[in-house]
This record gives sequence, C-alpha cells and structure tokens, in this order.
Amino acid sequence: MVKKLSLMILGLSVSGIAAAGMYSTPPVPTCVPGDVTVPCEASLWNFGVQALYLQTEYNGSRAYLPAPGGLKAVEPNGGWGYRVEGSYHFSTGNDITMNWLHYDVDDDNLGTFNGQYVQVLSSGSAAVLPATFRGFVSNKLEQVNLVLGQHVDFGLFKKIRFYAGAQYSDIQADAECFYNISPIFAAAIGGVRGPVNSDFNGFGPTIGVDYAYVLPYGFSLTANASGSILYGSARFEAMNIYNNGLIVSSQYASRKQIVPSLEAKVGAAYTYPVAQGLLKIEGGYEALNYFNALQGPSLVAPTLLTNSDFGLHGPYLGVKWLGVA
Repeated sequence: MVKKLSLMILGLSVSGIAAAGMYSTPPVPTCVPGDVTVPCEASLWNFGVQALYLQTEYNGSRAYLPAPGGLKAVEPNGGWGYRVEGSYHFSTGNDITMNWLHYDVDDDNLGTFNGQYVQVLSSGSAAVLPATFRGFVSNKLEQVNLVLGQHVDFGLFKKIRFYAGAQYSDIQADAECFYNISPIFAAAIGGVRGPVNSDFNGFGPTIGVDYAYVLPYGFSLTANASGSILYGSARFEAMNIYNNGLIVSSQYASRKQIVPSLEAKVGAAYTYPVAQGLLKIEGGYEALNYFNALQGPSLVAPTLLTNSDFGLHGPYLGVKWLGVA
C-alpha cells in the first residue's frame, strides 16, 4: 500500500511539473545576431546631407568637332550638386525615407568650333555659310524618392536594407550656339544664336538595396544599387534667333514615353557615437543613367531627332545623424 501511494505522489509531481512548463510565460526573445535577423524594435530619426561633384554624360557628349587649331572634344565640365535625406525608423528595422538630389550647372562654355550656318533666304531657299560658333550647355536634374525600407542583418558583419517606393525626376539639357557669320548677313540681322532645349519629367516606381560590410573600429564598406521605371513627357525645341528679334528655323516636338533608370554607388563609411546618437561620415563614387530620356538633333542629319541617354557620375562626401525619436 505504501509503495502504491509513493508511486501516485511521484506521478502527480511529474504531471505538475509538465503542466507548469506548458502554461508558464515563454522566455523573452533576445536580439542576438544569427544567420538572418532584424533589429530590435526602436523609433529613430535620421538626417543626412551629401556634396556631389558630377560629370554629365549623354549621346554625343564625347564627340569631336572641327575647331580652330584642329579637332576639339565636345565635353561638358563637371559641377557641384547636393543630396539631402530624412527618414523615420520604426518597428523592427522598418523606415520611411525621402531624399532629394539637386544638380544644376549653367552656362558651361564648351569652346569655339568650326561649322556651317544655314541662312534661310526670303525666296524660301537656303544659303549654307561657313561659320565658327561658341557652344554653351546647361544641365539640370531634380530627383526625389519616397520609399519604405526593411533592414536585415545577415550574420555579424553584413547589413542589408531593401526598399521600394516612388520616384520623380525632372531633367533639363539646354544648349546654345552663338554664330560668327559673314559680315554681309551679320550687318542685316545683327548676329544670330541658336538655342536647343531638351527635357523630360516623369514619375514611377523604384526599388533598391543598400549594403554595408562592417569592419573594426566603426568603419564599413558600403554599396547601393537601385532602378526605376518612369512615365512622363519628353520635349524638344530648337530655333535660330536673329539679334533683331526675328525667329527662324523653329522646331518643336513632344511625346509621352517610358524611361528606365539605374543608379549605383560604392564607398566607405565611419560611424562615431555621440551624446545624442550616431554620427556617420561617408564617401565614395556614384553613377546614374536615364535611358533614352532626351531627344536631340542627329549629328549626321540635324533636321532629324534621335534619342539620347542622360547620365551623371562622380564622387560624393556626406554626413548623417541617427538619433532616438
């Protein structure tokens, strides 16, 4: 009897322990890095600014034309721009981010070239005159992104952020030629200049990924790749304007089109803890390209329009601050 009672008490004790395990509060999950994890839940603000020195690229921007003294490259100079960024981080590695890239280089002097000027006569015929001309270009890009991101840690050293959202872009590429023509015509019309304006603005989806490989002492290697597909309007306008105010040889074209774009960056960063958060200094090299975004006159047949890419590339240097919201 004593033996049976002992076995019964032992069985109840084991059952009680098992039940306690089933209904007790589970352990709190910890944020220990593993193969694939997300950051702990947090609310943070992030603000950043970058200085950019970018070179413009489009079809024909590396052409060579006759010039006094030999052939001369049609090569626009680089110029300064900037990017500003702000984001709000929430939940477990999520963020909503807006950034704005501004680039505007005006009156870039390409130099003096030899060529021809086509003079339209009152009879309707045309006279082709030998002439030299000075070329100037202005390039402008306004790019705004609004995206949602998700940060993921792949082990201890690899940090990746995936994001998707919307992009708006406004591209303007303007050129102007000032012709030095025969004194006979110059006396009658007071000189002539030929502005050529091409632009595109569009809106569409964008996706991308940021990558960082963590190094010791706060350093990291960084990279970014993104792409977008924009739908919008492309316009082209060209004319010759006499200095007496008469406009001749006017051309205008407009169309709706789809423009894909790609952007990539590689660089390095240094993160330093401060009293109110983290301060990051980053720099590197970036390139972006809008495919067939612009229309322009063909170098072979100036009365025909051809498509042209618009691209920018060059170094960047910036600073970011990350603090608790």
